[in-house]
Amino acid sequence: MTLQTNTHDHYKASLTNMLAFQEYQLAFTAHIRNPREHKKPAKVNDKRMAVYREIVFNNIVGLVSACYPVCQLCMGKRAWQHLIRGFFANYAATSPIFRDIPKHFLDYLNHTEHLPSYLPSLAHYEWVELSVSSQVTETISISKNSDLLDETPVLAPAHQLLAYDYPVHQISAKFKPSSSTQTFLLVFRNAENSVKFIELNSITFQLISLILDKQLTGRQALTQMAVAMQCTDVSVIVNFGAEILNDLISQGAIIGSQKSPHDDYA
Repeated sequence: MTLQTNTHDHYKASLTNMLAFQEYQLAFTAHIRNPREHKKPAKVNDKRMAVYREIVFNNIVGLVSACYPVCQLCMGKRAWQHLIRGFFANYAATSPIFRDIPKHFLDYLNHTEHLPSYLPSLAHYEWVELSVSSQVTETISISKNSDLLDETPVLAPAHQLLAYDYPVHQISAKFKPSSSTQTFLLVFRNAENSVKFIELNSITFQLISLILDKQLTGRQALTQMAVAMQCTDVSVIVNFGAEILNDLISQGAIIGSQKSPHDDYA
C-alpha cells in the first residue's frame, strides 16, 4: 500500500513538473516572438531575455533579407523590419527546418493586406532563385543527337516557367510599377549549377507550356499554335519556332530531346 502511494505521488509530482516546464516554454517563446503582447516568464533576468530576443529576431531578419534583397530595398529598412516582426509574431510555420523560413515568409506575404501590389510577385521572383538552386533532380535520358522539332525538347531538370502581372525582373528601389504588365520568365539551373533567368515573349511561353504540359515534339506544339492562330502557312510558324528552340538550347535552358510518347500525333 505504501509503495503504491509513493509511486502515485512520484508520478503526480513528475506530471506537475512537466506541465510547469511546458508552461514556461510557451511563455518564453511567446515573449520572444511578440514581447509587446506577452510578458517574459517570471524570474528571468531582463538583460538575458533581451539578448535572446535580439539574437533570435536578428537571425530571422538576416535569413529572410538574404532571400529578398530587392523587396527590402523597395520597402525601406523600417517598413521591412516591421513586416518581418509581424511574420515572426503571427505566422504559424509548419516546418521546423531553418531553410524553409523564406518559403513561409512568401506564404505570409500572400495573406497580408496593405502591401504594395507588386510585392508578392517580386518576392516570389526572388524566392524562385533559392528554390531552383536547391531543387533535387533526377538524371534524364536524352537522344544522342538532338532533334528539337521531331522529338520532345527536354528542359534543364531544375526549372520553373513563370507568369507574373508585373515586370518583376525590372523592379528596384528606383522603379516600383504602378500598373500591371504581363511578364513571362523561364528560370533554370544550368550544367554549371548556376541559376539563370530568361525573359520570354508570349509566343515562347506558350510554346514551352505546350511542350511541358503535353510532352509534344517541337513540330507538334508549333503546329497546334499555328492552327490556333489560324495561320495559313504552318511552315512559317514551325521555322520561327525552330529558331526559338535552338536559341534556348544554346543558352542551356534546353539540354536536348527525347522521343515523344505522341509520335502518332496528327
